[in-house]
Amino acid sequence: MVTVIPDYTFFIQLANFLVLVIILNILLFKPVLRHLSERDTKIARQHEDATGYADKAQVLLREFEHDLADARVKATQAYHSLQQEGISRQRERLSQAKSEAQSMMEKARAQVSAESAKAKDILEKEMAKLPGEIASKLLGRPV
Repeated sequence: MVTVIPDYTFFIQLANFLVLVIILNILLFKPVLRHLSERDTKIARQHEDATGYADKAQVLLREFEHDLADARVKATQAYHSLQQEGISRQRERLSQAKSEAQSMMEKARAQVSAESAKAKDILEKEMAKLPGEIASKLLGRPV
C-alpha cells in the first residue's frame, strides 16, 4: 500500500482549489444558474401566456361558431321567407293571368255571340227574301 505524507504543497493545492471554487462560484456558477432560473421563469410565463391565448382563441372560436350558426339560421329563414314571398307573388300573378284570360274569353264569347246574332238577323232577312226569289225564278215572273 502506498502512503502519502501530506506536506505543505497539499495545503497550497487545497487552498488553490477552494479559491478557484469560490471564484468560479461568483463568476460562473451563480450567473449561469441565475440566467437558467430567469430563463425558466420566462418560459413558464410565456407558457402561461400561450395557454391564456389558446383559451381566448377557443372562446373566440366558440363565439364565431355560434355567430356563424346564428347567421346560417337567419340566412335559412330569409331564404324561406323570400321563397314564400316568391310563391305568393307567383300565385298572385297566376290568378291575375287567369282572371285576365277569363275576361278575354268572356269578351270573345260576347263578341262571337253578338256577331252570330248579327249574322242570324242577316240570314233571317235573306231567308225572308229567298222564298219569293225562288218562286219568281220557278214561275218566271215576279211574285
